[in-house]
Amino acid sequence: MYRALLLYLIKMLLFYKIQMSFDMLNKLFFVTFSFILLHNWTSASDYSVDSRGYSERKTIKFSDNSSYVHFNTTGWWSDSKGNYGKEICFGKTLVSEKSVDLDLVCELTDQNGDKIRVSRKRNSLVGGGVGVATYLDATKQYEFLIGKKCTYAVTHFSADWFYKQQCTNNN
Repeated sequence: MYRALLLYLIKMLLFYKIQMSFDMLNKLFFVTFSFILLHNWTSASDYSVDSRGYSERKTIKFSDNSSYVHFNTTGWWSDSKGNYGKEICFGKTLVSEKSVDLDLVCELTDQNGDKIRVSRKRNSLVGGGVGVATYLDATKQYEFLIGKKCTYAVTHFSADWFYKQQCTNNN
């Protein structure tokens, strides 16, 4: 899957001749490398979530070039146990020239109507990066996740996002 995502991004860059700055290419490399590291750390007993979707943003910009962004995201997910469903997230991001402070709360609903509520936080690159997902609440089969803190990586393409999370038995 990671190879496919990387190849897709490279094809997009070459085919559409997208002009990207050196800084943006470094960010793209960082996020791609994070996905590869997460993939290599997985084992059969780990729990992973893969999701993608789109976001709607409302932004207030300040005179110092920082901004406050309100997020509303909608997406689709699947996990390493064969479950799948929809997700919605609400949150905010504070962006300055040197940092990003993202704080989202998401509700995932699976094919059977069971729900997971998770907090996703990160302080990393604009447009993507690595953060921590903390499971706040869950029903039935997902109760084993409550209190777990799991590493995730996310990248953005326009208003679309791609998310990969990994929980190990040690978390």
